[in-house]
Amino acid sequence: MKNKNLIESFINAFRGVLYTVLKERNMKVHLAAGILVFIIAIWLHVSRTELAILCLTIAVVVCFELINTAMEVVVDFIVDVYHPKAKIIKDVSAGAVFVSAFFSIIIGAVILGEKLITKLAVLAG
Repeated sequence: MKNKNLIESFINAFRGVLYTVLKERNMKVHLAAGILVFIIAIWLHVSRTELAILCLTIAVVVCFELINTAMEVVVDFIVDVYHPKAKIIKDVSAGAVFVSAFFSIIIGAVILGEKLITKLAVLAG
């Protein structure tokens, strides 16, 4: 179970990310949104600081989704029938993802909103 070396630990970490990307619909949504925000930020020529904040925000949402997936797998492994406390664990874990995603939208709007509206207005003529 323990990693033999650093390379093996990186490979196993990558497998965990890949599992979540392949199995969890919400991770696909978060990644697609993150990539779209990154592309828009580059297109709008945001500052390096703003880009760093956006990247950190995207990373937080992705990390919470990874943790949420791990929590769901652990609960499903331990509890094989419905239990109200298992539901609470899953709901709270999903809530953490929701809160991070909600505030990432606010951060994205603050950083990109005015710039995006101005750029689209210029393009519209």
